[in-house]
Amino acid sequence: MVVVFSGHPALADNSLINSQEGFDELGGIFSGQPEDIRITVAKMINIALGFLGVIFIGLTVFAGFQYMTSGGNQEKTSHAVGLLKNAVIGLLIILAAWSITRYSIIIMQKTFDNSVDYTRYQ
Repeated sequence: MVVVFSGHPALADNSLINSQEGFDELGGIFSGQPEDIRITVAKMINIALGFLGVIFIGLTVFAGFQYMTSGGNQEKTSHAVGLLKNAVIGLLIILAAWSITRYSIIIMQKTFDNSVDYTRYQ
């Protein structure tokens, strides 16, 4: 018994590529065209706050380690608790600053997205 399969190539529908919204802007993202300076600065602040958050988390872990290894020494325990309080306060400040920065990035991007004329893509 011989089975013959006639092969027909599967072709993608090329009309779908051109109808996708924002497809023409995709090259602009990777071509290195300059972005608005406000968005760039907000992103840099967001990255810096992320690094500061990591530092304060490390400081919190270090203060907890000092507290656990104080061995009942009142001076070492009070120093570790003070360091832990300062680290938590710093971490809360960093989280608040990060949330404000993230909110401003989202609002700015929505503002700039609304200013784009999407009628040219239709």
